[in-house]
Amino acid sequence: MVMMKLVELLLPVDNTGHGHRMRSFVRVLRICLRVACWAVAMLWLVLWLLYPTTPGSLFKQDVTENVYSSFFGTSATYYVLYACPVIVVAILALLYLELTKRFPTKELQVNDSKRSKLERLWAAFTRNIWTQPLVVRSPMGILTAIDLFGIGLVLFVVVCFTTNLTVPRFDSINHGEEIPGLEKKWQAKLDKSGELFGKVIPFTMTLLFLPVTRGSPILRLIHVPFEHAVRYHRWLGHLTMLLITSHGVIYSIYYSSRHETHMIIAWKYSQEGIANLPGVVGAMAGVLMWVTAIAPVRNRFFNLFYGTHQLYIVLFAFYAWHVGKGNMGKCMGGIFLFFIDRFLRMVQSRKRLTSVSAQVLPSGIVELKIPIKQGFEYNALSFVYINVPGISRLEWHPFSSASSSLNTANTIAICIKPLGDWTHSLHNAILENLATQALNPRLQCPFALKLHAEGPYGHESNYFLRYKNLMLVAGGAGITPFLAILNDLLKRHELKQEKLPVCVQVIWCVRSISELSTLRDIRPAQICPRLADGDPNSLNLEVEVFVTRDDAICDFTQFDSKILEFEDTCTNKGDAASKADSVSSNDTISSLHPTTSSQNLLMAAIILSSVAGFVLMSGLFNLYVYTPRNSPQSPFPLALDVFLFFISTGVGIVVSGGAVLLLWNPAWSYISPNPATLPQTPTNNTRAEDSTKPESKDIEAQPATLMDMCKVTKGSRPQFQGLCRLMT
Repeated sequence: MVMMKLVELLLPVDNTGHGHRMRSFVRVLRICLRVACWAVAMLWLVLWLLYPTTPGSLFKQDVTENVYSSFFGTSATYYVLYACPVIVVAILALLYLELTKRFPTKELQVNDSKRSKLERLWAAFTRNIWTQPLVVRSPMGILTAIDLFGIGLVLFVVVCFTTNLTVPRFDSINHGEEIPGLEKKWQAKLDKSGELFGKVIPFTMTLLFLPVTRGSPILRLIHVPFEHAVRYHRWLGHLTMLLITSHGVIYSIYYSSRHETHMIIAWKYSQEGIANLPGVVGAMAGVLMWVTAIAPVRNRFFNLFYGTHQLYIVLFAFYAWHVGKGNMGKCMGGIFLFFIDRFLRMVQSRKRLTSVSAQVLPSGIVELKIPIKQGFEYNALSFVYINVPGISRLEWHPFSSASSSLNTANTIAICIKPLGDWTHSLHNAILENLATQALNPRLQCPFALKLHAEGPYGHESNYFLRYKNLMLVAGGAGITPFLAILNDLLKRHELKQEKLPVCVQVIWCVRSISELSTLRDIRPAQICPRLADGDPNSLNLEVEVFVTRDDAICDFTQFDSKILEFEDTCTNKGDAASKADSVSSNDTISSLHPTTSSQNLLMAAIILSSVAGFVLMSGLFNLYVYTPRNSPQSPFPLALDVFLFFISTGVGIVVSGGAVLLLWNPAWSYISPNPATLPQTPTNNTRAEDSTKPESKDIEAQPATLMDMCKVTKGSRPQFQGLCRLMT
């Protein structure tokens, strides 16, 4: 925060020497923050590598002596060593992202001839390690150099961790130094093997939750969007469950060999603070999630996969009861960030949007226009999650944006093609509503379609601006993100921004000629008049469409000029009081608010406040509940201590973090607007009458659309060898 204040003191930016010094200061500060992020991350990995070694044990003892107090007790050691670095990296990443947002760096297209040989080599290296596939045919899919490096690094830590513990322990057992009771050597080795697998699980579990934190500042820092990071979650999930399963199987064999199978289902804490039964329950939940997450099962029974994956709450809770509050500090860094993100997503998506409009194009594609709050920022490659409770309360589906945030429209557009069960249900529901409106226009929303939205998510930067020439290849509804790119490029050319792509070739394969109606919303000459004037410095745009077949295609032109307005409830248009009551409902909002994770300083404040609330509640529980009731003769129940840990986590995130969210951004209070100040929505009849006017929104009546500019080829597929004329 102090660094941000220093930067703010330098505002406003000007072209004088003072402005140059400020930009230099910001550049140095960004470098320092990025280096600090990597340094803390490397420190966290080193601490895990040192954990099973003698120097690591001595260092842990020193930390325990320094952090011990009557307020925190002895459980703070692992939180300081393993949870704090993850939180610190997240805070530093948010500060870096805020600097980048306030002082953006242009995506420059630097001519290679003007670079030194070393600069060209470095640029090629950094580009190839992220994008160049090194392994194509593998069970894990296409792998780049950075993927292989990440996989190797995680496996290196796991192997080093287990090796550094296994070799000395097994050597002691072979010499008879660690054989308690009547155990045989192989039984003692089983015991230590199961223990070692259990000790490395928190490392992978921390990493497991980071890729599925949709607004993760760490992922945003390294420019890995959530949809790409999901596969890292899958790989880490397989590794984590392999460790959990091995841990459980080894101990099952161990207890069976000692004829102590009753110990497997005993909820009795050992001297190390470990209870077996919660571990068994958590492992069973994890195995169920693992089996349903296997690709063939997930692809065929997605709802089953999604439902069972909600058992992560069971896995987290019973794992905490299994290892105790103190040991949870090893993995709470990633888990804590995930729960903060999950809470903020719930806050954003729990309200229904009341001003969404839907239109069915002649091809059957549904175009939704979602109103957005002023200041709502998203990129051309962003996407939003959509939920329609009338179809399914649990299903959330991602759809790419078809619009640009640079346009003046206060809506974000998405196109939905009916292909699966959910999209077909939405398509049919909208058609039924439109048909019912035609019969009885007094009904505002006969089937009460309601919509929830969450987002936007996606790439942190518009990386397509780095290239001088673009070739965009799409099939069917896959054209949607390219529509956003074209909108964005046309607007940027109109604003006369520098270093933009100048040649764009779009190749689109469709089944039916009616799918071209998707292009009607883009009017290049209207967005960028320089294009119509023949400006040589303007965008050179070419669109080639290949229609592969045109048989057995449904025609939805009878719905083309009709727009359906999503409303909160079914109301009669003549009943003004009923309409006012529905609009002022406490569970509705009129526009989509931006995600809190994209507001960097607010997100940093929420994380810090949540951590402070968690620490404060944990300390108070330790000081006034745990310590007075804990004695050698009557120890405090550890299961209850873990329950207090759950309460501390919830209070920290919901109460402390939620208070910052509400005080910082009052818009999240969702105070409904006064119905009298809301714009009146035109009736369906009014829209039909206005559709003949020149200024109408009827996109077919507008000239020079992208659909009019297409070169259409019927009955064939593209031959890419001859389609690179524009690029050359």
